[in-house]
Order: sequence, then structure tokens, then C-alpha cells
Amino acid sequence: MGKLFWKFFFGFWLCLIAAAVATGTALYLMREKPASSDIAEGPRAQFMLETIQEVLEGKGPDALRDLLDRNRKRTGHAIPVFAVSNEGDEILNREVPENIQQRIAALFGGLEQPEQGILMVTAQNNSQWILFIPRNRRPPNGEMDTSNEPQKPDGKHQHREALEPPLPPMSGPGLFAALLASLLFAGLLAYTFSRPLNTLKNAFREAGKGRLGVRISGASRSNKKRSDEIGELLSGFDHMAEEIETRIEQQKALLHDVSHELRSPLARLNLAVGLARQNPAHLDASLSRIETEAERLDNLIGQLLNLSRLDTNQNAEILQEHNVIELLLAVVEDAQFEAEQQDKHVELSGTVKQWNLRCHAESLQGAFDNIIRNAIKHTPENTAVKIDCSLSGKSLRIQIDDQGPGVPPALLPRLFTPFFKHGEHSGHGLGLAIAKKSIQRANGSLTARNGVPRGLVVTIELPT
Repeated sequence: MGKLFWKFFFGFWLCLIAAAVATGTALYLMREKPASSDIAEGPRAQFMLETIQEVLEGKGPDALRDLLDRNRKRTGHAIPVFAVSNEGDEILNREVPENIQQRIAALFGGLEQPEQGILMVTAQNNSQWILFIPRNRRPPNGEMDTSNEPQKPDGKHQHREALEPPLPPMSGPGLFAALLASLLFAGLLAYTFSRPLNTLKNAFREAGKGRLGVRISGASRSNKKRSDEIGELLSGFDHMAEEIETRIEQQKALLHDVSHELRSPLARLNLAVGLARQNPAHLDASLSRIETEAERLDNLIGQLLNLSRLDTNQNAEILQEHNVIELLLAVVEDAQFEAEQQDKHVELSGTVKQWNLRCHAESLQGAFDNIIRNAIKHTPENTAVKIDCSLSGKSLRIQIDDQGPGVPPALLPRLFTPFFKHGEHSGHGLGLAIAKKSIQRANGSLTARNGVPRGLVVTIELPT
């Protein structure tokens, strides 16, 4: 067990012990405490005295005697309220303790005043009575004092029911059982909280060693069932590890693709240099080839730098508000000129004339240009690339539809990944990836689907 387990364990255990001590202390302090060692004067005693007082004042001593006798026959013991008349007789002929007899005589003689726990009552027949409840006393040896209890016919004392029984003593086995239960409960709680945290600690160690494939939220049955904050923490680690692993794999794939893309023009450059050396008569043709490959390399490196800048989210430029429709119209005019050279058309429709957005104008225009030029490349001759601008809730929707062969459904998720190529047209496969990064930078979204019956439909949604 780790340090965290023992911290939880002792913390819970001490809390349980403190709660038990506090509860026991509160019960002890809340017991009814007598003002003297002879007469009970708590709330329960006062209630019983007032009840007997009402019977005496309302129906008289005979009715009270009958009531007490019936209760004694029914329950086996008398109500612990004593009623002593001014003649010194107890209503059930029970023996009154000597020390209390002296106080009763003083009360009837006017030498003392009634105190809490003692009531002086005038009955219905104008007789005087004193009501009280004597406390059961225990001598030092622990045996009940039965000197004042009435006797049964067989000579044995009939014990009165204690009005305020003492708190039961805690025996040795009971104390051991309570201690063992608190240990088990504290251990269970500590294990429940510390186990997933130890699992998380081990998972971080594995991730730090480069093993990002570790997953912990569903690794065990107990973790899989958790839906609390600890379960969310474990799921958060899995999501983080998955995202890091995905990004590292993407970086590896990107490095591989960049190496492949750079190798081809470099190989052609070396070939052109070799041909120039072998055949100086074709030096001009070799230099033209070298110049062409150098331009391709420069274009590829420029696109890679642009993709890297967008991927790292460098917001060095100051955001300004631009009309997106005007930016799109400028791109469409240039694309229309290029399409006419290939016997193709670009058609722009829609009722939206203005849509202001705080964005990087050059980056957003580059995204429009990449998407529309890609559509022109794939649409057949004598067909049109249709661009429609409409409102979709609180967003601007720009839909670009070509008449090309489309993309196989299995390849659609890879359409906007770097170096993805499909079809016979040349290129590095970075244009659509750069376009998606640029639109996401403007808090927009870019999706693609196959049209019906053919073609590819690219949808751009931009917020206000």
C-alpha cells in the first residue's frame, strides 16, 4: 500500500473515532441530571408529576389509587410517582425514604418551599398531597437498593422501573467489535479512493516512458463502472493519451510523407545535373528541368511552412472585420478566368450579400482558392462548379459542388489530411489540409460528401 492509502486510512479512522466519542459525550451530557441524589426532576419526571396532579385535582385520591393499582396489575410494577398525604400516608402504602420523609414534613409544616421535582397538590376533597419521584440508588457494590421497594407475597422485593436508566456500559468484546468495524470501514474507504489514484500514477509513469497505448478507465471492472469525478479523471487520462498518441502518429506520417515528396524532385534534380554533365549540348534543357524542380521544391516548402504556421495557431496578425462575401467574389473572379481556359464554368448563387467576420483575410481567401481550384481540376469539361451562399441558423453556409467522379466513401475521412492524393491530377496533397486549418482558425467548419448522382460537395460554415 502506498502513502496515499495510509493517509486516507488514518484520516477516515480518526474521523470515525472522533464521531463515536462526540456521540457518546453528547448522550452522556443530554441525560437528565438530578438536582439532588434523591428526587428526579427532569422533563420526563415533570410530565409524570403534572399528569398525576391533574388526576388528583380532577377526580380525587380514590381515583388515583385505582389508576395506580390497575397499572401495577397490568404491567407488574407501579408507576414511580409517590403521593404522600398530609397525614404521612403514601397512596399505595409504599415506604418513603427517611431523608425524603423529613423534607415532606418540613413542606407540610411550612418550613420549606416546594422545589423542582416536588409538587404540593390540593385534591378534589381538599386534602393536601405531595408528589415526587424518588431515584433508584445503587450502593458501591453495584446491587440495587431495594429497601424502599414494595414486597411481593413471597417476600421478594418488587423493583420499580428506573425513570432514567444509566447509559449501558461498553463491554470488552463490544469495544473490540466496534474498533474492528471502524478499522474495516476505514480500510475499505481508503482502498476505494487510493486504488484508482495509484492506477493513474502508474499510467503516468508508463506514458512518461513513451508507452502511450496504456488505457485505465476500462482496464478493470471497478474502474469501468465509475461515473463519478474519479471515473471522469481516469477517462480524461485515456483521452489525453489517445490524443497525444494520435498526434505523434500524425507527425511521424507527416515526416514520412515530406521525405517522400522531397525525394522525388531531388532525384530529378540529380538526374538533370548528371545529364548536363554527360551531354553539354543539352545544357539548356537540363537547366530548364532544374529550374522547374527547384520551383516545385520551393512551392512544397512554402506550403509546409503555411501548414505548420496554421497548425501551431500563431496569431501574430491582427484580426480585422471583413465581408466574407467580398473575399469569396474576388476568388471566384480569378477562378472563373482560369476555368474558361479549360472550357469550364464557375457559378455563384445565393441571396447573402454581406457577412462580416473577424478573421485573417489572406488565410480565408487562400482556403476558398484551394477548395474552388480543386473542384475545377476534377470537374469535366463543359460543366460548371456551383457555389451557393445561404444562411444556416446563425452561420453562413458556402456549398461548393463539382461534377467530378467524387471520392470513395472509405477515403472521405482522409480528404483533408496532409499529402492525401486521389485521382490523376498532380499536386502535393496539401491544399485541402491547409484550407481546413484556415477555416478552423476562423472558428468555422469544413466537411465533404459525395453528391448525387456524382461529384463532390464541400460545405463551409462560418459563424458571425
